[in-house]
Amino acid sequence: MPPIWLDMPISIMRDGSFKRAGEEVWDWIDGSAPFDVGNGKVGQELYRGDGNCNHMELLLVVDCISVEHIVIEGVDGQKGLISPYSTSVDLLYPPTGKIRLTESVTISELAEVSGAQGYTFETDLQSALETKKKRNRYNPFNGCKIFYPGSPGAKTK
Repeated sequence: MPPIWLDMPISIMRDGSFKRAGEEVWDWIDGSAPFDVGNGKVGQELYRGDGNCNHMELLLVVDCISVEHIVIEGVDGQKGLISPYSTSVDLLYPPTGKIRLTESVTISELAEVSGAQGYTFETDLQSALETKKKRNRYNPFNGCKIFYPGSPGAKTK
């Protein structure tokens, strides 16, 4: 394979969506356009794939005021039909799931609900991203620049 296939640079669109964060063509993360949850919070769906045909959907929620965030892995919606590791963010929401994105929800409440429901989640994505080459990183707080440009989250790099 040509070396460029192994380390394609991330492409970030004007709407805040991005393509191909990751350092290999076989291990990638794409992000949809961020959406406003309200009260300083922004959500974004992430899509991760790898060379084993695993496809995961993840929900990123950031608080642009407190500069906190959480990434919640979607629930297995394929029952192993495509891959044993296919997940869907849609199944996190009612009536199937317990995640509710409202103006008043906090990152700690999302973590509490995720833990109680057995959802896989991460609250320190920033540290993991810092291990990536700059050309492969995305800023989880990019949506803050769109919806809450004066917030502390909008000033993160």
